[in-house]
Amino acid sequence: MKVSIIIPTHNYGAFLADCLDSVLNQTYPDWEAWIIDDGSTDSTYDLVRKYKSLDERINYHFQLNQGLSNARNKGLELIEGDFIQFLDADDKLSNEKITRQIRHFQENPKVDISYCRTYFFEHENPNKKFRDFRLQNKDIFPVMEGQGFEVLSVLTNANFNVVSSPLIRKSHKTESIRFKETVRNSEDWYYWLECAFKGCQFSFLPNPEASTHIRVHADSMSQQTFNMYYGELQLRDWLFNQLNLSGLGPKEKELLVLKNQYLKEKLVKHSMLTGPLWSFSHLKEIYPHLGLTKLLQYHKEGRKHQKKALIN
Repeated sequence: MKVSIIIPTHNYGAFLADCLDSVLNQTYPDWEAWIIDDGSTDSTYDLVRKYKSLDERINYHFQLNQGLSNARNKGLELIEGDFIQFLDADDKLSNEKITRQIRHFQENPKVDISYCRTYFFEHENPNKKFRDFRLQNKDIFPVMEGQGFEVLSVLTNANFNVVSSPLIRKSHKTESIRFKETVRNSEDWYYWLECAFKGCQFSFLPNPEASTHIRVHADSMSQQTFNMYYGELQLRDWLFNQLNLSGLGPKEKELLVLKNQYLKEKLVKHSMLTGPLWSFSHLKEIYPHLGLTKLLQYHKEGRKHQKKALIN
């Protein structure tokens, strides 16, 4: 059973060697890796050429820059394996990850998506691992088992893990699912929701030898956070429509629609209480989800909240 590893990259040549070393170190032998170079102008090609000479299982595709989702989708077009492993070019897999997850599938033939533990590490200190991206060792990911309403209930709350944690069985349920290329972020959250709507069965593998390791960069956390908020608001509008169109029972559908709406309103209010209230671009993002009357109300509350925070 072949595993296809899809590695999109754009000017990540400085990190790609670590990523590919983790692929070469897999104890599971039957794999192919597709590096989808999304218009890199750095040393990516020279590095990949070196690794291709070391192992013929490594493949390379170059394209003009079209974005992360498009690169992953191109990988999905090119692969030939029975299972799919997504891996970002700056991250790594534990040596036993694929071996343990293939065994998980063999022992649980009805499972479509096996996912494992996730650890985060600082770029400057790769040997020290943390359980959350803020490096505070807090458990942030839920344990999710099952399919249908059980899974959708968890995924309505939040995304359930990073994109490289799951190993996906290619089947009639999953082979037509693609990453959305028109959304601003949270592409993997959409992807898992699509899998859940298709009836995929998810299962957690707690084996400590199966894990994915995520590199934490020193980006602007504040701006990154609000961009994530804007993307989540877009996703929740899409999810509202998908839930209403789904084949869930009436009570299940109503419960998830109400939960989704509650979480959207909570996020909108939080964005106004904590966000840059005098930024036109920020208000432009929030306005479609509120309307003018509520926008003015939350703007007033936000000013009071931020003034109080400054005093304290």
